[in-house]
Amino acid sequence: MKGPVVVSKGELVSRYCETQDADARETNARMREIASGREVEGWMLLQGADMSSSYLGQQVILPWGPGCTFKEVPQHPVSPRGLASDMSVVVATALDKETS
Repeated sequence: MKGPVVVSKGELVSRYCETQDADARETNARMREIASGREVEGWMLLQGADMSSSYLGQQVILPWGPGCTFKEVPQHPVSPRGLASDMSVVVATALDKETS
């Protein structure tokens, strides 16, 4: 199985918005709200992988880092909604604060 690709934060948001009913500006604002007061190292884009689930192909962005539920990017399928029918895999990651 191929692992997640590392992209810029902007690219991660763009990939999410391509397949979801979402706007980049609103998504970025929501990500800032989620990160507020937490130690966020980065973001991961998860995609539903269970072929028998209505969540197949649906995407969600979650933070990872010392102040988050996920301390690091999981290397195995996880359920972002806590449902057995929502097994998702990480398809892309991005650092929260990009440096050049």
